[in-house]
Amino acid sequence: MAQFELTEIGLLVLSLLTTRTHGYDIMKTIENDLEGEVRIGPATLYTSLSKLVASGLCLFEQEGNKKLYRITNQGYDVLIHEFEKKRLVLDYIGERLQQNEN
Repeated sequence: MAQFELTEIGLLVLSLLTTRTHGYDIMKTIENDLEGEVRIGPATLYTSLSKLVASGLCLFEQEGNKKLYRITNQGYDVLIHEFEKKRLVLDYIGERLQQNEN
């Protein structure tokens, strides 16, 4: 598993690396798919990508002047694990909110 807990942005970025893609496409996909509710700038994105590469969760290939990133098998396993953990926490919070409404 990862040496650090993935942030929401880290999870989001990792989830977009199931196909080879470059940074600009990641930023635009997040902005478009999440209807502008979540935006990440270049510094945040490339810091996240650097951490993901350093931890072995994704790889990059140089293609001309672009770096193309993709998730590793370990990255996919961590993505699933972290997603399930976050879902458990969010479900718990939802239950607590419902209890407070009653």
